[in-house]
Amino acid sequence: MEILSGFASIVDFFDFLMVQGHLTLNYIIQEAGVRFGDEIFSVLRDPVASVVSMANYVASRLMADPMGTYPDTRQWLDELGMECLPKDRSDASMRAVALAVLCDDRIAHVNPICHYLGDGTSESAINNIVVNNVELTDTLRYDRWLEARWNVCAGSRINQSLPILDRDDVIARLRDRVHYLCSEDFKIFEAVTSRLDTRNTVSIKGHDLA
Repeated sequence: MEILSGFASIVDFFDFLMVQGHLTLNYIIQEAGVRFGDEIFSVLRDPVASVVSMANYVASRLMADPMGTYPDTRQWLDELGMECLPKDRSDASMRAVALAVLCDDRIAHVNPICHYLGDGTSESAINNIVVNNVELTDTLRYDRWLEARWNVCAGSRINQSLPILDRDDVIARLRDRVHYLCSEDFKIFEAVTSRLDTRNTVSIKGHDLA
């Protein structure tokens, strides 16, 4: 209620408000509410690319803070059973760290698309997408969608991780693990990209998945 109260206190002063962050759709619906006329959109990333990016992000952060002086890096080191990042920062050593990240359920995200858009299952995510008519695009079409939808030219990426792992590293070594981490997300991603391809458009709405 505190969140809803704060939202209500400012909403009359703006024509447009954007609510964004690492929040689940269920949380936004339940805590802030979705008013008539509100629009929800989400940008989907290929699940395997997302897994690789997450591992590279954690490993890159650890390279930048090898002693774990920040809360996030300290937590990751503790979960990996390390006091600090080993002095060996060779490509092979950092690949081993990134692969260890992928194999730790406390760090790796399981089906993040379905987690943020539903309750972790593809069925719940599709239901939320359809009921709330969520607009969806993917990273392949993101720049074009930004320009077409918001008249915004894409800028440079400022949070790009080091390319420690690539797709082939993960698929070749951890095929079963990738399936565990992404099995439900694959269903959503394939359904959305299939319709985007068929319609040759930069985005679709939730009702298109009904």
